[in-house]
Amino acid sequence: MNSDRALFARGDLCIVAGISILAKRRPTPELEPRLSAIVRAAAIRLSNVSSPKCEAPDAVVETSRVPHAVTRNPMRRPFSTSSLSWVAILLWVVVHGAAPAVGQTRQDAITPVTDAELQNPDPNDWLMWRRTLDSWGHSPLDQINRDNVGGIRMVWTRGLTEGLQQGTPLVRDGVLYMPNPRDVVQAIDATTGDLLWEHRRERPDDLADHLSRSQMDANRNLTIYGATIIDTSTDGHVFALDAATGEQLWDTEILDHRRDPVTQTSGPIIANGKVISGRSCMPTGGPDACIIAAHDALTGEELWRRRLIPGPGEPGDETWGGVPFEERRHVGSWMVPSFDPELNLVLVGTSVTSPAPKFRLGGVENKHLYHNSTLALDADTGEIVWYYQHLNDHWDLDHPF
Repeated sequence: MNSDRALFARGDLCIVAGISILAKRRPTPELEPRLSAIVRAAAIRLSNVSSPKCEAPDAVVETSRVPHAVTRNPMRRPFSTSSLSWVAILLWVVVHGAAPAVGQTRQDAITPVTDAELQNPDPNDWLMWRRTLDSWGHSPLDQINRDNVGGIRMVWTRGLTEGLQQGTPLVRDGVLYMPNPRDVVQAIDATTGDLLWEHRRERPDDLADHLSRSQMDANRNLTIYGATIIDTSTDGHVFALDAATGEQLWDTEILDHRRDPVTQTSGPIIANGKVISGRSCMPTGGPDACIIAAHDALTGEELWRRRLIPGPGEPGDETWGGVPFEERRHVGSWMVPSFDPELNLVLVGTSVTSPAPKFRLGGVENKHLYHNSTLALDADTGEIVWYYQHLNDHWDLDHPF
């Protein structure tokens, strides 16, 4: 057999295992930690299985084809026996039903998240940036209170990745899903602090030519839907990862970072199966970069996009005082939106225009819609149902209401 290949399973598994000595040589460096993970997983599962009865699998995945951007359990020592031989567990796997197998690892047993659950989340989980779709940020849990908060002690600590840290983790089934700077996503065991997987997204080599260092770093939040972790990237994409493995499921470009550079410092939310995301549009990007976008959470297909600067002939065009459309810039939506499922409205705040002061944009009395406003968008179409402009900004107050 080829010593550089091993088979592993995904999902709820039934296992038949055999042991083989591989050709008296170590596998390639890329494969060694993956074989180690297989051996450990097999040992856990086999300790809970007696006389398994399984057929050969309909489909298997070769570890040599797993993308190198995904690293599983990199902090744990690789399994080895001697310099002359390697022991590998050869796994034959088949799907064994809906219930997790005994001894299944935590990340393999994630319970899919539904729209109903997002709209009424279990307090024991933290499924979005501010816990609820209305962004209240309140937890009803009372195990930690005024009487015992002084007795809290550190159980574990883990360093995060380099860069500007602004992230809030999600929590599901005892796993922390952590957004990190520079398009890095981690799954961490909440009990032990062990790294379950890490996904480092490959970024364009010329990204620094279009964004500043801080704009390339920040990542406030992720979202979760089904068994999928969804995030936006620094180069203008939205992408989805398998919550159990960290493998990329889909990736969709929203804007070309060379033509329309944007800063996606905040991740999306889910509105009835749609991924809703905003961004800070750079003054160099032009009005077509200042958008809210919706994508199908299962496929990544774009469903709609709403430009936040009206174009010629559109409602609000007259509020720009004759400023040419291509010079209308920087009405961004860089904070996380909210969603009202009863009204089916996405609520989002917008920031300033550019450049400031406003006399450079055709006069100080113009409203320059839709800057410094709260917008209510139809979640199905992206149409603006209503808006409220809080302040006609003359002072470059870059705060999304």
